[in-house]
Amino acid sequence: MKTAHYLAIVVAIATVSQGDIRGSNPPWWTCLCLHGSGINIRSSPCGPIIGTGSSGSCFHHASEKQTCFLTDDFRFYEYFNFHYGGRIGWVAGHLLNFGDNC
Repeated sequence: MKTAHYLAIVVAIATVSQGDIRGSNPPWWTCLCLHGSGINIRSSPCGPIIGTGSSGSCFHHASEKQTCFLTDDFRFYEYFNFHYGGRIGWVAGHLLNFGDNC
């Protein structure tokens, strides 16, 4: 009986951790984790790609977010910045989730 309760808790936690932090205002140094594969990390919102990452990669938020229009697919995105290999990287919020693995 206890095993079933633990399984339900694990499933609930996994469901909550799906990627998408759009609309949030995380404080500086919040742990942000990539959600997906082949995620482009940019030098600025909608800027040049400086790297790629996938689920499990987590970084500390550098306290800014900006909305931009990406001409690749003609859509607006809310980008969040984070500390990435000695520089600042940017990723769209729908590809991020909050984590604790920074």
